Amino acid sequence: MAASNAHENNIYPSLLPDGSDNRDPNGINKHLQLDFFNVIAEPDSSAYNFAVLHEVSEKVYQYSKLCIYRLLAILVGLPLMLCWGIIFGAYTFFMIWIVAPSRRLSQSIIAECGIPIQTVSDAVIAPLYRSCGQVFSSVRISLFNQTAVATKTIQV
Repeated sequence: MAASNAHENNIYPSLLPDGSDNRDPNGINKHLQLDFFNVIAEPDSSAYNFAVLHEVSEKVYQYSKLCIYRLLAILVGLPLMLCWGIIFGAYTFFMIWIVAPSRRLSQSIIAECGIPIQTVSDAVIAPLYRSCGQVFSSVRISLFNQTAVATKTIQV
């Protein structure tokens, strides 16, 4: 019942409610344009192949690409998906159960430590720097150009 309720509410992002077969809904692989006409193109009519050979070449390309892709998906893709599932599962676990609570604890500790630090700063450090500022507030600096005249010569 929970699974059917989850399916009805569409909380599983990989399930497509409209029944379409879009396996890249976010377009993360839209740069992979690998169909026949994006890979093999005969731009000039003087370089055209025979029409029958062109059609056969297209079919051979499509089916060989599909067969190799499916074979590699079975042999290599499934073990890789197991590894990626473990990696992202562990990452999610650590982010939810370790990193987020640690971050929240650190923020709380910093906020709580900030209160006495602010008090000490207002009571001791701020008056000290304010008085130093008052001491040096009467210092005036004037800049001017003056030519230096050497009065002694060094003999070597």
